[in-house]
Amino acid sequence: MTSYFQLSQNEMRSLSLLARLGLTSLVAASPLAVHQAPGAQNVVYWGQNGGGTIENNDLSAYCQSNSGIDVLVLAFLYQFGHDNTIPSGTVGQSCSISNAGAGQNCEALVAAIGKCQAAGVKIVLSLGGATSSYSLQSQAQAEQIGQYLWDSYGNSGNTKVQRPFGKNAVDGFDFDIELNGGSSQYYQYMIAKLRQNFAKDSSKKYVITGAPQCPIPEPNMGEIIAKSQFDYLFVQFYNNNNYSVPCALPINGNAPFNYKNWTSFIASTPSKDAKIFIGVPASTLAANGSPSGATYYATPNQLAAIVNDYKSDAHFGGIMMWSAGFSDSNVINGCTYAQEAKHILVNGGPCGSDGPAPPSSTTSAPPGGSPTSSSPPPSSTTSAPPGDCPTSSSPPPSNTTSAPPGDCPTSSSPPPSSTTSAPPGDCPTSSSPPGSSPTGTVPQWGQCGGQGYNGPTGCQAPFTCKKSSEWWSSCQ
Repeated sequence: MTSYFQLSQNEMRSLSLLARLGLTSLVAASPLAVHQAPGAQNVVYWGQNGGGTIENNDLSAYCQSNSGIDVLVLAFLYQFGHDNTIPSGTVGQSCSISNAGAGQNCEALVAAIGKCQAAGVKIVLSLGGATSSYSLQSQAQAEQIGQYLWDSYGNSGNTKVQRPFGKNAVDGFDFDIELNGGSSQYYQYMIAKLRQNFAKDSSKKYVITGAPQCPIPEPNMGEIIAKSQFDYLFVQFYNNNNYSVPCALPINGNAPFNYKNWTSFIASTPSKDAKIFIGVPASTLAANGSPSGATYYATPNQLAAIVNDYKSDAHFGGIMMWSAGFSDSNVINGCTYAQEAKHILVNGGPCGSDGPAPPSSTTSAPPGGSPTSSSPPPSSTTSAPPGDCPTSSSPPPSNTTSAPPGDCPTSSSPPPSSTTSAPPGDCPTSSSPPGSSPTGTVPQWGQCGGQGYNGPTGCQAPFTCKKSSEWWSSCQ
């Protein structure tokens, strides 16, 4: 889904200080509290960076009572198969998992996972990504990898394998398979093996999730979904305007929105009861890391209109977004994009609104047909966000951001191999910063600028915004 980029020493020092300053105030102001998601859920990917964004490396910062997040998907284990039955990859800026299965610098993540699950936030581990090295050679290999995933990350009681997340058991496994390689037919056996193990543990409800691209037929995951039982499908309704069977959100003159085609497609598969999530980029840069992806971005008002048109559908599961860092960088009416999405799911409208957004006037396409769409009303802003959204004009304590499906990362600490993971979508190209920058008050060492940054730029006195690199400026 996304990737890493190299950070300078000064940037890493800035992040470290920001974490100590910002996260301390966040935890003090908003203690962890158990979530009770009312129906539809808000799903956010976390763990990869790119496109000029850096997410908060403390996962638990996204599990506060006002975060608006119900499910966090950890990205990615992006190397498996070929000659190796032990999946490896990098999750977050610190934790890497070797091809022997050993976790390196994962202690903070282990602690954060425990805090998040205690707060009622589901933790799902994702396999795949857009730029990765994975392939399955046979049914036997797929089953072997499935068993290893359970032994190493599930509630297996197996003490003979490496457990990068310690005693924590994840709540499920996500498949973001964007490279086919002729091995799609084998994933059904990996998923079946996982489900066999799920049945042995009645202490929690485990889930199998997937992040397919929106075109139907789906070139990489279509066969997997047709032959496997998924609980959640995080359909990526972006980056596909130019595909042979184009599809996108019904905004900005994009390709047809084919949500109903998805409900028809899964009706005759083992995933017939799966919940379908509307997958969206969390900022104008999130779709592919460059301004060209802005056409796929839905403003909170546009997103509310789409959700209100489909929330009564029996298959509707909620919203999925790429990703945590882009949400952090996109603060509107005092709410991050994740908080906006949760407010829409709960109240029918974005932060600052008094009621549901007007209908989007979308018409979904019947199987084989093409829907028509009209653009929803322009976004309107109001002063004070209601409810769980913060009322301060200052941004959330953390100014860190992440990268969306599609960025090609580099890592500040080398991953198990030379390959790096990438999010669903295209790999980004260098981009110019957005045309406008909101004003605000940023503490010392907080981010105040950089390519792709869309947060506040004004520093607290006596600090000034100083450029450290193309990607990073901070208050010093």
